[in-house]
Amino acid sequence: MSIEEFRKEILSALLEKTNTKGEPRFDEASAKELLNQLSDNELEEGILFNTPEDVADVLSEIELKAKR
Repeated sequence: MSIEEFRKEILSALLEKTNTKGEPRFDEASAKELLNQLSDNELEEGILFNTPEDVADVLSEIELKAKR
C-alpha cells in the first residue's frame, strides 16, 4: 500500500468515527487537518505496524485530549 492510499484509508476511518450521540466526530476539513499533522515519513515508519484504523484511533484520542 502506498502512503497516499494509507492516508486515504486513515481519512475514511476518521470520517467514520462518531461521538456518544452517534454523530460524526469530524467533518472532512477537520479530519484532514488532523491527518496532516503526520508527515509522510511518520506514516511510512508506521505503515508496517499499524492499520489505518489504528492510526485513526490514535489521532482521535489526541484530538479528544486536546479539547479537554
